[in-house]
Amino acid sequence: MNKILVAGATGNTGSEILKQLLEKGVQFKAMSRDKSKFKNIAGINRVEGNFADISSLVLAFKDVENIYVAMPAHPDNEVWINNIISASKKAGVLHIVKLSGMGVSPDAGSEIIRVHAKTDDMLMQSGLVYTLLRSNSFYQNIFASIPTIKNQSSIYSPLSDSKLSLIDIRDVAAVAVKALTENGHNNKIYNLTGPETLSYYDIAKKIGSAIGKDITYYPISKEQAKLSMLKAGVSEWRADKLSEILEWFGKGGFEAISPDVESVLNRSAYRFDEFFNDYKIKFNI
Repeated sequence: MNKILVAGATGNTGSEILKQLLEKGVQFKAMSRDKSKFKNIAGINRVEGNFADISSLVLAFKDVENIYVAMPAHPDNEVWINNIISASKKAGVLHIVKLSGMGVSPDAGSEIIRVHAKTDDMLMQSGLVYTLLRSNSFYQNIFASIPTIKNQSSIYSPLSDSKLSLIDIRDVAAVAVKALTENGHNNKIYNLTGPETLSYYDIAKKIGSAIGKDITYYPISKEQAKLSMLKAGVSEWRADKLSEILEWFGKGGFEAISPDVESVLNRSAYRFDEFFNDYKIKFNI
């Protein structure tokens, strides 16, 4: 029986969770709307499921006890969480581990985070066992800047000069795997951060030092960020909400360092220098 299911298994955290579960030798199901997306991943039980279709979720959740849920930002996120909760109850799921966000509040300056506040509350009031992972922004988001780092020696973002306790996706995934496979995480809320606070000025300096090249960070407006996303093919709604959350992060308040990663994993969270050293091949510089 595959008692664990990873929903959103092809996303940034979901794909890392698959990797870590495989390394642990844990049986699980990986859910996606399109099973063909897993064709290059060996050793997993692939199932189809659509957040918008409760019946497909019930089938995917059969014999599952623990679910990891990470959803792409979408106008229907509240409907999707309600569907997941309903399908979980019908299928006999006991525990949902949900990726949320740092700074969750109904009054947050980002719609994405306001929706996390609503969907977190829906899960907490559902009667199901929950674990909420309220993560800061990821180191891996810098991958989006690889083209301008390579071609212009530059990084552009609406994060202003704010400092953030950014985190490695591998740490978020490791906490999720603990919650999915071990006891002691029922009805817990974990605030997940890295071990240091960094601005994008700091990150540009670190990358430049690592590759022996001057890299410059240029703060840009929300409107400039949105236009860049639209040119890259991001939908209007998604570009608007992603540029909004970046601008909100840029206003500060996301520099706090939480002990939760170290407490759960019994090790320190990855520092940015460790992250960059492990992924520098992606930069091909």
